[in-house]
Amino acid sequence: MKIKKIAVFLILFSITFAFSSCSGAGKVQEASSFAMGSVVSVKTYSNNSKAGQSVCDEITAEISRFDKVISKNDKSAELYSANQSLSNGVKVSRELFDVVESTKELFSLSGKKVAVTSGALTELWGFDTDNFNVPSDGEIKSAIPLCDDSALELDRSTLTLKAKQGQILNLGAVGKGAACDKAVDLLLSHEEIKGAIVSVGGSLALYGKPSGKDTFTIGIRNPFGEVNDTFATLMLSSCFVSTSGSYEKTFEKDGVTYHHLLNLTTGKPADNGLCSVTVVAHSGLESDALSTVCFVLGEAASYPILQKYNAEAVFVYTDKTVSVSDGLQDSFTLTDKDFTVE
Repeated sequence: MKIKKIAVFLILFSITFAFSSCSGAGKVQEASSFAMGSVVSVKTYSNNSKAGQSVCDEITAEISRFDKVISKNDKSAELYSANQSLSNGVKVSRELFDVVESTKELFSLSGKKVAVTSGALTELWGFDTDNFNVPSDGEIKSAIPLCDDSALELDRSTLTLKAKQGQILNLGAVGKGAACDKAVDLLLSHEEIKGAIVSVGGSLALYGKPSGKDTFTIGIRNPFGEVNDTFATLMLSSCFVSTSGSYEKTFEKDGVTYHHLLNLTTGKPADNGLCSVTVVAHSGLESDALSTVCFVLGEAASYPILQKYNAEAVFVYTDKTVSVSDGLQDSFTLTDKDFTVE
């Protein structure tokens, strides 16, 4: 079995970012760490270097703390503990409850193809632990009914979660985006920070203005190239951006390559001709969740959901054709002639 993995000491993003250096309007401070299985990178723009560095460090610490809330695999994390008692009903923090509730609501639009209770299948395939495995059809058939959010009960009055025996909550499809929300919450409390860029794996928060400019320019990763290769750019103001791609976590067995973006109604990796979807939204959780939903559902079925959340998307197909939603037409620039915009 051949496995494609991301080494922890390399800064690898599902979105590669093109940043301009600071000139005149402020000082740039940076910090990086590792959390949620990804490199966390923070850059702030401020006239106060000390304050900028302090906020960078605050954000990396906050994301590490948040990881201890939503991690499915860390035995010291709140979600891990909640999963152990889920069938009996378990009281959780408001912070965890809010993430689960928002995720369930958004995923409910996917026709059961994406769910917060996806853990039974993601564990079966080994995508949560990198112990990759191609399950039998019988194993998949048994796990599919456990990945149904309609059986997940949420009681806001008591902050209680309850699901049927064998169900496992998995916030991997929203965690990095939700972490970007946490970062922006912190930035909003620091008036001295004029702009910032926060990246957590394939999710990105763009905040304020970068050093005297009105927009940020980001490069979208080329799904067929190396990690720093891009095929297009987007010019964006404050927003959240996430990419889901079939190249992110894969393994090969018997000549077949499998990726981690599962269609929960089939129990197998989604196969609709897409190789990546980049979503621009108004919250990190939404951008992260929507990129997964759009990838699994496919382009046509995604547009009503994107419209509901006032979000935009770039769809990239395995034949290197690209489809850009209307709201990004003026922001999108193709930079690689091997790709074709529909």
